[in-house]
Amino acid sequence: MIKKQIITYSVIIAIIALLAYPKIFPKSEAGASGAKGGKPTAAPVKVSVVVAQKQSVSSSVQAIGNIMADEEVELHAETQGRITKIGFTEGALVAKGKQLIKIYDGDLQAQLNKALINKKLKQETEKRNKQLLDKGGISQEAYDLSLTDLNSINADIEILKESIKHTEIVAPFSGKIGLKYVSEGSFVNSASKIASIQKIDKIKIEFSVPERYVAQISNGTEVNFTVEGIQKTFKAKIYAIEPKVDVVNRNVVLRAICENSNGVLLPGLFAKVNVPLNDKEGVFLIPTQSVVPILKGQKVFVVKGDSAVEQKVEVAGRNELNVEIVSGLKTGDSVIVSGIIQMKQGVKVKF
Repeated sequence: MIKKQIITYSVIIAIIALLAYPKIFPKSEAGASGAKGGKPTAAPVKVSVVVAQKQSVSSSVQAIGNIMADEEVELHAETQGRITKIGFTEGALVAKGKQLIKIYDGDLQAQLNKALINKKLKQETEKRNKQLLDKGGISQEAYDLSLTDLNSINADIEILKESIKHTEIVAPFSGKIGLKYVSEGSFVNSASKIASIQKIDKIKIEFSVPERYVAQISNGTEVNFTVEGIQKTFKAKIYAIEPKVDVVNRNVVLRAICENSNGVLLPGLFAKVNVPLNDKEGVFLIPTQSVVPILKGQKVFVVKGDSAVEQKVEVAGRNELNVEIVSGLKTGDSVIVSGIIQMKQGVKVKF
């Protein structure tokens, strides 16, 4: 009985082993090919291509700029003293020449009045001595002393008048005044910040571009720019270019001016500036994803026959979608666009 069971179990195990063998040891194509003496062949990679054609390209360069007031001044006193009057409201528009701050000048006014009284006496003395000189009653030297006294008091009066002017701060131009940092009764000197005034009916945008683009930019070039939080594109014209290259970053600073009559653009905002460059003739424009960075430049893959071939290229510029190629391609080259991650020299491809 036991012998019969052993035989039965052996038969069952043998059948299971026969059924499981193909799954445990599958017959591979590589083995079959090897049995025939051949090598395994990888399937061609499916790709899409663009045909290189020379064309004229309108290019531009992007820059980050800073918006500045057309004119801006931080107000400080020219003399020290106590503020007796503030003639502006924070955030208001002020006209050129408007008195903004008055500092106490009582002592100077008293000195001026005294000098004016002395002037009258000096004038009378000089007039009398002139008459005596004409009649030979006094010497030329005596007359010259009286004339010198008169000229001296006139000079003192002018000094006092200028000192009194320094007790006033007036608007140097029409603009918008900012926050004040003093009050009536405050004691100020030349280091005291009083307020700032800015002219913003026009604004300036200062930005920089790499030195290689400067030859394609000139005064009068119109640029476009946007600022954070405003869904609008603004236009400005370049009016000044720094006549030297920054030796640290190899950039050149430019300034453009823009109308701002509604006051929506404020100094200090960052601007994204788009600067148009001269049109380029005879360049190849291919999709950005087809260009592969390498240690010393960039390369693309072109189709030769049924294989991918590496081709080193020179890139001149780019935008969000395309890259400008100025050398390394020929008209009619089929540049691989998709499947780049699988590409290497000699890979078989199909369309």
